[in-house]
Amino acid sequence: MKVQKATSDNILEIMYLLQVCIEDFNKHSIYQWNIAYPDYFRLLHEVEIGSLFIIKQKGVCIGTITLSEEQNPVFEKVQWKNNSDKFIVIQRIAVFPTWQKMGVGKKLIEFSEQYAKENNFKSVRLDVASSSEALVKLYESIGFTYTGEVRYPKQEEPFKCLEKII
Repeated sequence: MKVQKATSDNILEIMYLLQVCIEDFNKHSIYQWNIAYPDYFRLLHEVEIGSLFIIKQKGVCIGTITLSEEQNPVFEKVQWKNNSDKFIVIQRIAVFPTWQKMGVGKKLIEFSEQYAKENNFKSVRLDVASSSEALVKLYESIGFTYTGEVRYPKQEEPFKCLEKII
């Protein structure tokens, strides 16, 4: 399994992966994403700017991660640890449900940290739905620190923000 840049040819399989993940989240009352986000055009833009990555097993996309230097304006009120240096934001990370708890997510996070180091970013930031306590604990167990909460339009629950200094 190797993380690689996504291409426009991968978008439909990424959309399928994300739809399955959304359904799995909803089954567990976690409302991280919805049918409007992420959409085809957002993914296409991420491919075009080189921020969308995938991981495949036997030719099938089993995970994806989006890394961006841009952060949503709602993040500006968060008390980040790194306030002066470059940072990278994990805008989205997803692993096909049958591949969860098999190290795929860990490999994607490790990729984000290595990418940050190689590109002189000093921290990695992310957010996660507050109801996803297991994910919050997972991120904290691998060195991410809670830095605050944000609210997105059209989302009922707050999202917890976490950061890891690299």
